[in-house]
Amino acid sequence: MKNVLLILLLILVIAVGFDLVATAANTLNSGSFSSLFPSFPSAITPGGATGGLTAINFSIFDKGGDGYKYITQGYGHTPYSYMYIDDWHNGIDIAADYGAPIYSPTDATVLTTGDQDNYCPRIAFGRFIVLQDNTNHLDLLFAHLNDIDVRAGQTISKNQLIGTIGNSGDETGPHLHFSIFEAAGFSMAAAHGCGPYPQGHDVDPLNYLGTTYQ
Repeated sequence: MKNVLLILLLILVIAVGFDLVATAANTLNSGSFSSLFPSFPSAITPGGATGGLTAINFSIFDKGGDGYKYITQGYGHTPYSYMYIDDWHNGIDIAADYGAPIYSPTDATVLTTGDQDNYCPRIAFGRFIVLQDNTNHLDLLFAHLNDIDVRAGQTISKNQLIGTIGNSGDETGPHLHFSIFEAAGFSMAAAHGCGPYPQGHDVDPLNYLGTTYQ
């Protein structure tokens, strides 16, 4: 009797295993992985461009520039914004190589720098810089950084190196998360268990790149 039960159990294990393999095979054959893995935005091969930027100088968003080819996720409600608080992506993602230098789009004062991975590893913005553009009354957030080459309170010039692309925070490939906030009411305050978190009214960066910042 014990042998019969063992044989029946073996048959069951084989049957269940075969069913899982068949399901995976059918999924692969259909060319869709959606039933096996969640979909996330790619920051490796943006549409219209091959690979990421070797440096981020915001002049690529001037009229006739090719910066828009490197945007891997837009602003606001996007196919991937369900992953974020309030189903909202508060900036744009720009594909770039790991270690690529980032240059300031404007004269500014460094409002603050930090690293959210110290509070919620691999969940939020990771290493970040916030620049205060007093001329246009805007605050600029640069996130998912590796090196931070400026310090809070420092005055910097347009096209000055501020940091480099890293893989900190929540990301699926090397890219820069870039947000713009209205300066009035903006702050970096503790929230969501991630330490200093941007609070305030964000605006579409594409309304400013190539216009305000050119």
